[in-house]
Amino acid sequence: MKKIIKLFIKNRILVAILLLLALSSWSTVALASANSVVVQSDSVNVRVGPGLAYANMGQVKKGDKLAILAEKNKWYQVRLSGDKIGWIASWLIDNTEVSSATNKVGIVKVPNTTVFKNADANSDVLGTIEQSEKVTIMYQEQDWTQILYNGTAGWVKSNFIQGTQKTSGSSNTSDNDIKTVTVTQPNTKVRIEPNQNGRVVKSVKVGKKFDYLSKDGKWYKVRDSDGTVGYVASWVVTISGTKSAVKSAATNISEATIILDPGHGGNDSGAESRKDTFEKNFTLKYAKAIKQQLEKTGARVVMTRSGDSSKSLGERARLSSKIQADAFISLHFDSSAEANSGSGVTTYYYNRNKDGKLADDINSQLKGLSIGSRGTAQKDLYVLHYNSQPSILIELGYINSTSDYKYINSDKYREQVAQDVTNGLKEYFK
Repeated sequence: MKKIIKLFIKNRILVAILLLLALSSWSTVALASANSVVVQSDSVNVRVGPGLAYANMGQVKKGDKLAILAEKNKWYQVRLSGDKIGWIASWLIDNTEVSSATNKVGIVKVPNTTVFKNADANSDVLGTIEQSEKVTIMYQEQDWTQILYNGTAGWVKSNFIQGTQKTSGSSNTSDNDIKTVTVTQPNTKVRIEPNQNGRVVKSVKVGKKFDYLSKDGKWYKVRDSDGTVGYVASWVVTISGTKSAVKSAATNISEATIILDPGHGGNDSGAESRKDTFEKNFTLKYAKAIKQQLEKTGARVVMTRSGDSSKSLGERARLSSKIQADAFISLHFDSSAEANSGSGVTTYYYNRNKDGKLADDINSQLKGLSIGSRGTAQKDLYVLHYNSQPSILIELGYINSTSDYKYINSDKYREQVAQDVTNGLKEYFK
């Protein structure tokens, strides 16, 4: 009887051990597969940071499964093969197992904790981390923990890291990772202060590269090879997290975030062409048509309003900065003091350096419209003046002109405008 009891107890202990091992194995697998995405596009660019302003570091292919580390402004930070870290546009992939839980934040417990390339104390050393420093935990397996370290993945001993209840959430790419900035717009100004009123130190050409020093709002403090120090606007340069030169902005419309701003709305009806026919209704129709065309390219399109609602000019302009839009297009229709005294399409910009190329590329496509183009013009409009991103405002014809209105009210003209704006943006994002 005693032998039977001993055997029973022994078996129970064995079962318990096997169960613990199974749970441990399941936990490791769960950590490995949580927060993953599968690429649906034929190929997607991987960038150094979350946006088109960042250098392209490679591509992933359709069917590739990627682990998500963080999210910022609809871009996913992902771990790639070789433990490289990069950012991809979330709208170009299909979420398969993304959960509400994001990567945990850990705190380093031991001074000068060594970060290894692999989960092996004999592997190459990537560097060390100071005690009490916070790190993003990406993966854990028994004695080792994988963390985000200087833009790549590294391994530290698990007992050197204390887990917390905090999550990495939408952690930003560290400004400390930026090494250089490269100019992408002609006649870019280097200023003595971080604003558009600052005295110009020098003007430089496309491709000019500076050493990155620091960031002040939307401006980068940079140093030229001749020792000159000044500020350049973040929207006219691309940044690199490596010491190698950036050859170009390497942008693509499928990765672009574009804001369409249907003018007026709600109590603000805009211009009136005839009884109960208001500008606000046409701007919304045209915005929806353009959105439909743009989304065929893969672009992310955000509307300042999607119905007959009121939005202040400040709200419209601030949205650009909030979501770091790559282009902002406000849609309107002109009206003259006297009916039938005006005609044509006009594309307005405020800042030639920031907005000029966008205005030129869109206008070059709109020239073929039946109404005819009045070209581009500089104008101090609120949604352009107080917009941190490249922005334009298009007057798509005179709503109180009988000849213009005939086209404005037609489906054919609306579809042509949508196609022309899309083609203009394709050119802009080449």
